[in-house]
Amino acid sequence: MHTFRFVPAALAAAFLLTAGAPAHAGGTRPANPRNPDAGPEVMHAARHDVSAPLRDILRNNPPLSEPKGTESEPYEIPNILLKLSGAADKTAAAPGRRIVQNAPTGTPGPTVDNSFEAISMTGSGCGCLPPDTNGDVSDQHYIQWVNGAWQAFDKVTGTAATETPTPVQGNSFWVGFGGKCETTNSGDPIALWDPQAQRWVMSQFVTSSPFAQCVAVSTGSDPFGTYDRYEFNWPLFGDYPKMGIWTDESTGQNAYLLTTHEFNGASQFQGAALIAMNREQMLAGAASADVVRFAGFDAYGVEPINLVGALAAPANACPSFVHFDPDTSEYLFWDMCLDWATPANTTVSNTPTRVQGAPFVPFYADVPQQGTTAALDSFGTHIMYRANARAFAAGAPTRISLVVNHVVTGDAEQGGINWVHFNLDDGDANPPTPTALDKTIVDQGTYAPDAETRWMGGIAIDGSGNIGLGYSKSSASSRPQLEVTGRAIDDPPGVLRDEANCTEGVANGSQTSSSGRWGDYASMSVDPVDQCTFYFTSEYYATTASGSWRTRVCSFKFDGCGDPNYALVAESPRRIEMCAATATQDPAYSLRIGVLNGFAGPVDLAASGLPVGATAQFTPNPVTAPGTTELTVGGGTALPSGEYAFSVAATSGSLSRDIALELGVSADAPDAVQLVTPADTAEGVKVRPLLSWGGASGDRIFGDGFDGVALPPIVTTPDALSYTVEVATDSAFTDIVASATVPTTSWAVDPPLESSTAYYWRVTPHNYCGNGPVSMTYAFTTGVPGQCPAGTTATTVFEDDFQNGVNGWVAGGTGGTAWTQGAAPAGTGMTGTVWKVPDNTVSSDRTLTTPAITIPSGAASVFVSYDAYHKSEQDPPAGCWDSSSLEASTDGATFAYLDGSYLFTDPYNGISSPGAPLSGRKAWCFVGPAGASAPTRSVVDLDSFAGSSLTLRFRMVSDSNTAAAAPNGLAIDNFKVEACQ
Repeated sequence: MHTFRFVPAALAAAFLLTAGAPAHAGGTRPANPRNPDAGPEVMHAARHDVSAPLRDILRNNPPLSEPKGTESEPYEIPNILLKLSGAADKTAAAPGRRIVQNAPTGTPGPTVDNSFEAISMTGSGCGCLPPDTNGDVSDQHYIQWVNGAWQAFDKVTGTAATETPTPVQGNSFWVGFGGKCETTNSGDPIALWDPQAQRWVMSQFVTSSPFAQCVAVSTGSDPFGTYDRYEFNWPLFGDYPKMGIWTDESTGQNAYLLTTHEFNGASQFQGAALIAMNREQMLAGAASADVVRFAGFDAYGVEPINLVGALAAPANACPSFVHFDPDTSEYLFWDMCLDWATPANTTVSNTPTRVQGAPFVPFYADVPQQGTTAALDSFGTHIMYRANARAFAAGAPTRISLVVNHVVTGDAEQGGINWVHFNLDDGDANPPTPTALDKTIVDQGTYAPDAETRWMGGIAIDGSGNIGLGYSKSSASSRPQLEVTGRAIDDPPGVLRDEANCTEGVANGSQTSSSGRWGDYASMSVDPVDQCTFYFTSEYYATTASGSWRTRVCSFKFDGCGDPNYALVAESPRRIEMCAATATQDPAYSLRIGVLNGFAGPVDLAASGLPVGATAQFTPNPVTAPGTTELTVGGGTALPSGEYAFSVAATSGSLSRDIALELGVSADAPDAVQLVTPADTAEGVKVRPLLSWGGASGDRIFGDGFDGVALPPIVTTPDALSYTVEVATDSAFTDIVASATVPTTSWAVDPPLESSTAYYWRVTPHNYCGNGPVSMTYAFTTGVPGQCPAGTTATTVFEDDFQNGVNGWVAGGTGGTAWTQGAAPAGTGMTGTVWKVPDNTVSSDRTLTTPAITIPSGAASVFVSYDAYHKSEQDPPAGCWDSSSLEASTDGATFAYLDGSYLFTDPYNGISSPGAPLSGRKAWCFVGPAGASAPTRSVVDLDSFAGSSLTLRFRMVSDSNTAAAAPNGLAIDNFKVEACQ
C-alpha cells in the first residue's frame, strides 16, 4: 500500500481532508510551477458578518450531521495516489553525521499531569477516517476540533464546558452566516488561540466550487461570545489547509498565515499556496479584509510558522513558511514580506533559504500494528502541524525559537521523530523595512530509542526554552499509543528524555481498516497563562476495530519552568577550521550568556579537553549575565594537524551549563600522494577498478558485510583530509570520464569504464590549507568483463541453464506470485526455461537463492554471468516503486546487498522509491540497455568472495499498486560462476 494520497476537487464531498499528495521540494513538480516574476494575487473577504453569541446558537442545539460511516464501517475519505518522483539514497546519510538517538537516556521526561478523553468517532458527526485531531489552549479552555465536530473543555480538570457537554457541529460557528460556510461542514479543521490578541481563531475549508476557507475570529477571549466571520474564496480546491499566527513589534507584518495544497478539476496537483490574511483588519472586524496569495510552489507538506507566547517578533521581521528537502536534508524557508498599505507590493521568496541539517533518511513506509496486517500512513512527506515558534526578550539564548518535527528512518529501519530547534534572529539590525530573519540550527536529533515506529508528532517550546514533543507509537508487537517526551534547555544536545505514556491502560486496540488513514495531524500547545504547561492531542483505539477511534488530551510540564535560568550560546560557529601555516592569530570563539526569567549575576567560565600545548583565554571572565565573552585558544596556530574537540563550562552558584566546541587544524598544505593500485601500465584491469593511493603502507579489512576478506594494502597521508581522483582517456586529462572527491585513500570507479580501453588517473589531496600537488599520472588498460586476465584460465565453478530441474535453487519470500521455473516470458528475448517472477500487484518481497557455491581461494578473478531481463513499475525520471537487486551471503543466512561497485555490466539503473523494502537503494528498475528485444548479459564481480562458500540471492519487491506493462518483473537464465586461475 502506498502511503500518501489526495482528494481532487472532482471527488470532494463532505469531510474531505486528505492525507496529502507526496510532492516535495526536489520531488514531484506541480502542474503549473510558480512564475518567479509573478506578484501576489490580492484578494478580499467574499463574505463577512458578526455572529450572534455562540452560546445562544448552541442553546438551540444544532444537531450533528448524520454520520457518513460507523465504527465497523467507517467512511474512508476518498484518495487518489500521487507518488514521489525520487527517493533519498540512504548512502548519502553517513552514519558519522547522522544524529540518531537509538537508546533511552535514563533521564525521566515530564510526567503526565492530566489526561482526559475528548471527542470520539461516535460523537464526531462524521464517522470517518482520519479524525484530523487538533486543538489549542487559552486562559481557561482547551478546545479540540476533529472532522465534523468541536468541543470545549476546562483546561485544568478536562471536564466538558457547560456550553458544550457533547461535541458540536463544526459549522456551528457560521450558523446564520449564509453561503457554503453555513451549509457545509467539510472538516480539515483548525482551532487556534491568538495569545497576544486573546482571541480564538476557528477555520475549516469548503471542498466544492466556489472553494473557500471559512474563518471565525472571536471578538473577545470568551469562546462562546460573538465572532467576526469571514469567507475567503480560492480559484482552486485548497486541500490540507494549515494556519499560523505571526506578529512583529511594528505590527506591519502581523498576519494569519495559511498554506493550502491546490488541485484542479482534473485531479492535478497545482502546487502549494502561501497565503497571508490581514490579522489587524480581522481583529477589528473589517468587512473586506485583505488577503495576499502566492501559488504554484513545489512544496507539498509546507507549514506556516505559528508564533506563540506573549511577545512579538522583532520589528519588521517577515513571517516564514517552512519545509524540508529529503534529498539534501536541508530545511527550506520561504519568507513573505508584507505590505498591508499596498498589498500588491508584498513579496515572497521564489527560491527558499536553505539551512543544512544533519543527514536523515525519509520514512515513507507504512506503520505496523499488533494483531492485524492493516498498516497506518506514516506521513513522511510533511513537516508536522504545527511549526511552533516563540519570541523571547532581548538577551535570551534565542531571539525566536522555532521547533519542527517530521518522521524519518531510524537505525533499525523503523520510523523515528526528527526534531529540529532553530533560532530566527534579526541580528540586532533593527531594520527600518520588512526583512527576513536569519535562520540557524540550535539543536537537532532523531528520536528512535527502540524498534518501535514513532510518527504523527506535535512539538512546541515553553517560556523557559524547554521543548515538548508528543507522537503516536506502534509496531508489529504493540498497539498504537500516545507518548510524550521532551528536553530541558540544559539537557545534552541531540537527545530527548525518556517518554511518558498518555494512553496507558486505555489504548488497547489497533485499527483494522485497510485505508491506512491515521492522523492526519496532531497538535502540541503551551498554556498562555503559565507559559509552561504543554497540551498534546491525537487519536488512539480503545479496542481493535475498523473505525472506532478515540482522542485524548494530555498535559505535562518541566520542573523548574519559570525559574531564572541561563544558557551558554555560541555567537560564532562552534567549529573552526584553520590552516596554521597562514593563520595570523590564534582561533577565537564568541560566546554569550543568554538569560531567561530575569536571571542576572556573574558567571564563571572554564575550558576542558583542550589539546596539549593550548590554553584558554576568556575576555572577560567572569561574565556579568546577560553578556558576552571571547574565548581565544592560545597556542592554536602551533598545534599539529588534527581534529580537536573540547568544551566550555559556565557556572553560577549551583547552575552549570556547557557547550561543545571543535577545532580542525592543518599545519601545512598536504604533500603529493603516491598512487598504488592499479600499478602503472597495468593491463586487464576491471571496468570498476578500486583505485588506491597514499604515502605509507598499511592493511585494511573489507567490511561490506563480509568479514576477513583482505584488500591490497591501503596507504595513508595524515595531512590530507580529502582527495579528488580523476580518470581520463588521455594523459592531459581533457576528457575526464569519472571523478570524485572522497575522504579515504581509495575509490571504486563509478560509473563503469569501457572494456579494452586505455585510461589515465591522478589524485589531488586537500586540507584546510588548500590543495596539495597533483600526483604522478598512472595508466592502465581495462579488460573485458566475463573474460579471464591474460595468463589465467577460466574454470567453471557452478553452472545451470535451468533445463534440468530446480537443482537446489530455493524460491522464497512473502506476498504475491512466487519465483517459478518455466517458459521464458514473451517479449523478453529469452527462450527455453528460465527462473522468473512478475512485478506483483500486491505487497511482496520474493527471493530466489542459489545453492551454496564453493569459490576457490587464490583465484586471480572470480565472476558470475547470467542473462537477465528486468522491468518494474516506474517512477520517472530516476526511480521505481517496485525493484530488484542482488544480495550475497557467506554463511547462508545473513545476506548483504551488493551495491553497484560489483556490477561490471547491467548496472542498477534507478532508485527504489519509498514504500517498498528496498526503499532508497539503487536497484534494477528499467529494461536493461539491450532493450526489450533481447536479454542483458550481466557480469558481477565476486573476487572478494574467493575462498568462501557463497550463496547469491535475487530479490524482487513490489507494493500493492499497479505493475509495469508486460513483460515485467525479473527473469534470469544461463547462470555461470567462473574462477580465473
